[in-house]
Amino acid sequence: MTHKLDDFIQHALNAQPISGTSLIISLYGDALSHRGGEVWLGSLSFLLESMGFSDRFVRTAVFRLQKEGWLTVEKLGRRSYYRIAERGMHQFRHAEDKIYLSEQPEWDGKWDLLLLEGTAKNERIRLKKELNWLGFAQFNRTLMAAPSHSQRDIPSLLGELNASDSVIYFRADYPYPRSERSLKELVSINWSLEQISQHYHEFIVSFRPLMTLLRDCHEADLTPRRCFQLRLLLIHFYRRIVLRDPQLPDALLPAQWEGQIARHLCINIYQHIGLAATRYVSECCETTIGQLPQPAAAYYRRFGGLYSEIGAY
Repeated sequence: MTHKLDDFIQHALNAQPISGTSLIISLYGDALSHRGGEVWLGSLSFLLESMGFSDRFVRTAVFRLQKEGWLTVEKLGRRSYYRIAERGMHQFRHAEDKIYLSEQPEWDGKWDLLLLEGTAKNERIRLKKELNWLGFAQFNRTLMAAPSHSQRDIPSLLGELNASDSVIYFRADYPYPRSERSLKELVSINWSLEQISQHYHEFIVSFRPLMTLLRDCHEADLTPRRCFQLRLLLIHFYRRIVLRDPQLPDALLPAQWEGQIARHLCINIYQHIGLAATRYVSECCETTIGQLPQPAAAYYRRFGGLYSEIGAY
């Protein structure tokens, strides 16, 4: 007889198609990026086989991620060890700042404006795509905008995008509150807030029952393997939404924003199962030098602070 938690896992797996490359990225980002970023291919297969994913599924996914520059491979005898590549680690760090955020950053009411007038057409297309991922929206054909926040260093960002010489950066105030309604409408449209809100709502509907199950089940039911599977699915589905979310200041969001509810739900579930899931990864994973290193301190700062085996950070 299956446990209700196993039923939940199976339902989540069947709810929608799961991309192998996307799932492996979720696994590396959540479980391995702060533990050296390297693991034996056989360990990956072992972690995922009990969830119904075949060895071929895993091999195909990591091969594609290697070709795309996310992973590098080292062969020792007949064994292959896959490590996060430098490019991949850079992307993971950018993504982590959004995924494991505990609350919205404070806003001083200022805006970052980027004028792409001096860029060639193909370059402009590339920059718009990169800037969209970083939370900017297109206000007109050549103007990208985002609310300012202290964590974003625009000159460094433009340097990373090889756009320091072609993009003009302005910082703007918003001193006319009477046009606030028009601004909120512009923000809602340009950042597709209605669509993002719907995705968050679907996440809440899917994972709120899990919070109830976790409260009601016996501690013995929260086996490390179940906790790992639940945490992987939680972060996989949450990640796909939150990386599309520009994470605008509260002042620009609709009342009762679904993203805030989804974040608190994700944090509560993650805190409940995180320690056992981390333990399971430690037990199952092997690297070129043996066991996985213990998580770095930055890992325990996720969502405002996690618990480790020796206490709280």
